[in-house]
Amino acid sequence: MSVGSSAGRDRPDDAPAGRRFGPLLTGTLFYRRSRGGVRMFAALVWLGFIVFPLINAIGKHQPLVRHGLVIGGAALFVAAYVGMVMAWRSEVPSRLPLALFAVLLTMAIALTVLQAASWGFLFTYCAACAAIVAPEGSGFYAVALCSALAGVTSAIAGADGGTVLSYVASSAGIGLLMLVMSDLRQRNAQLNQARAELAEMAVAQERERFARDLHDLLGHSLSVITLKAELAGRMLADHPDDAAREVAELEQVARTALSEVREAVSGYRQPTLEGELAGARMALSAAGIEADVQQTRVPLDPPAEAVLAWTVREGATNVIRHSSARHCTLRVTASLTDAGVEVIDDGRADHAGANGEGGHGIAGLAERARLVKGTIEAGALPDGGYRLAVTVPVSRA
Repeated sequence: MSVGSSAGRDRPDDAPAGRRFGPLLTGTLFYRRSRGGVRMFAALVWLGFIVFPLINAIGKHQPLVRHGLVIGGAALFVAAYVGMVMAWRSEVPSRLPLALFAVLLTMAIALTVLQAASWGFLFTYCAACAAIVAPEGSGFYAVALCSALAGVTSAIAGADGGTVLSYVASSAGIGLLMLVMSDLRQRNAQLNQARAELAEMAVAQERERFARDLHDLLGHSLSVITLKAELAGRMLADHPDDAAREVAELEQVARTALSEVREAVSGYRQPTLEGELAGARMALSAAGIEADVQQTRVPLDPPAEAVLAWTVREGATNVIRHSSARHCTLRVTASLTDAGVEVIDDGRADHAGANGEGGHGIAGLAERARLVKGTIEAGALPDGGYRLAVTVPVSRA
């Protein structure tokens, strides 16, 4: 029996009520589903105060018709208020809220002046609704109007000075509070829209980054792979050992390209100037182009070094693919304020048309340089050939 009782107590279904309903009442799921209902309840719960003056009016000795008019007016006021709350919650732009507000204000005036001064508290509801339905910039004046009507109508109905002041103060206070809440709601909607726009911009920037990196990575690597494959094919018959060496290097280039693409997808790749110069020298040599590397070793920040490394890669790729050059100079320069890379070839001066200002490579370099406040120059030389130069600012410790 004791074992059975112990097992029964361990079952979730037999847990105490507080343990069963505690997670439900405090959990995120409950609040996510009931948040709109809580706001609706908070807006409608104040209608309970209408019961007290309604009971007082019914309790008075007056004709039955008058009782019916009071009940009908109060019911119409409640219906108009509920309709305004529903229209506000649905956020449907229409003239209906304004029409309902007119009914609300008319019933408040009629019940206060014609029935009793105790109905003056209805202007509190009118002020709250005025803050919601008033056009932008006129909410304060609408609340002020409702507060003034609360004072005037209750005074006409015979209320004393303290009661009149309390109706005016409550209408003004609740109305101004609703103005603040309405403004916060609008700003929250604007903030959500701004967040959505920023998310879209981040996605677009990430797509541009990926497309740029993929173009720069694969354009260079595939050019080298193609050249080495052609070279190995020509050597295969007469120089099999040399062809095997070229195939081995081709395999290494392919593996490196695959690794770089994976790093680019992850967004962590930062090419180094030293590595890109070595790769450019190997690629130019495989293409039969004499490479003259003039390097000034200088410590650079990773973002600046990455831009110069991409310049070496893009420049060497363009020379190999488009220039038909025989000689190419890769020059790294540095001063106290900036560092730069120049890629100069003696090939066709019009090979920029294949990847010039309208191409992805030069455009991508321009974007990279702009991000680090650098400059780019690309164009044909007067004596023939082509020059690509990128300069970036550097900081000295």
